[in-house]
Amino acid sequence: MNRFRVFFVLLLLVLAVSAFRSDQPTRYFLYPTIALKPASVQAFTFEFDDELSDDTLFQNRSREGYPVSYYRRLKASVCFDEKCRLLDVVIYWNITGRYLGFELPVKEFLSKSDHEPFTDEEYHRLNALLADGQSPLGNLSYEELVPRPYFSVKGIDAVTSATAKNVLDYIVKGAAYTTYKMWHFIYGPTKNRVEELTTKSLSPALILKILESDDPSDKLWALNHINGFVKPDRALRDQLLDFIDNSNFSLSERAIHAISAADLRSDSLQLSLLAKFNQADYSQKKLLIKKMNEAPFLNAEVKNSLADQLQKLNGELIGDVLGLYQKFAVKDLEICGKVSKLLHNENRFISQKALKFLENANPDDQVIAKEMADYRLRKP
Repeated sequence: MNRFRVFFVLLLLVLAVSAFRSDQPTRYFLYPTIALKPASVQAFTFEFDDELSDDTLFQNRSREGYPVSYYRRLKASVCFDEKCRLLDVVIYWNITGRYLGFELPVKEFLSKSDHEPFTDEEYHRLNALLADGQSPLGNLSYEELVPRPYFSVKGIDAVTSATAKNVLDYIVKGAAYTTYKMWHFIYGPTKNRVEELTTKSLSPALILKILESDDPSDKLWALNHINGFVKPDRALRDQLLDFIDNSNFSLSERAIHAISAADLRSDSLQLSLLAKFNQADYSQKKLLIKKMNEAPFLNAEVKNSLADQLQKLNGELIGDVLGLYQKFAVKDLEICGKVSKLLHNENRFISQKALKFLENANPDDQVIAKEMADYRLRKP
């Protein structure tokens, strides 16, 4: 009976191994940043600061010429206590440096302790674990994965011993070192090289493609690579304006940041930002005023519209608007007249800001001069 049971277990093991040793590579992928099929491959050589002798990073490009993914082969030993297993896997990155997936060469498979192959469920779990760029694995050393035994027994692989309890949620059971090695490879020097290569290929059209991604980190990456990287065309500018709303502050803040001083030479863009200001919440209003400070000039309609809103804004925003006026030496009598109304505000912070602005502007108007004089008499 025992012999039959042993034979049955061995048969299952052989069948499991053979299932993974097919004539097709085994692939586990996440959703790509850009859903375009690769049409060509270009190889790049770098001096990677890692243990691999292979220094080639491959870039997949679409028919349109966009980079769509990158890959590099990880071929290394997973060792502990003089017991080693070969890890042979191809790692893929999205063009933003985000993990995309992995592929096992034909007839290759990942194994756990005692060379037991991964199940399909474990492959899916590994794929999900590798996608977590904030995993605690990043703060662990190789030796911290499995507690070292106080004594060793010849023929027993420490990889099979109990994994430290604090890392069980972040590894595939029985494959702590495989999980660790792959994770650190994914978020190591190659990731930076991927981003560098994509940056060299950036264009407004490619940025728009990345912004179509469903992954928020892809969108943030694209928004962070506009100002100083590409000159937005009309389509990209319109997309940036769409991101400036109250639904997602992070994306809104990055979209505002993506607008350069050169972009603000456009009167139409300044007016578009004014329209956003009129609908924005407090935090976004502050960001938009700060951005307007980078403009080479201030559009007349923007100046007048902000003056019309002074009575409705809170103290800090009023200070920001007046600071904007001072930056551009705004001394229009009409605007100074609207600012002078703030001298009657019960909030001393606001009235003092108004007085200081008017003193610097020094408007040639008797009515405003009298309001300033009356304010000084009222001041305790």
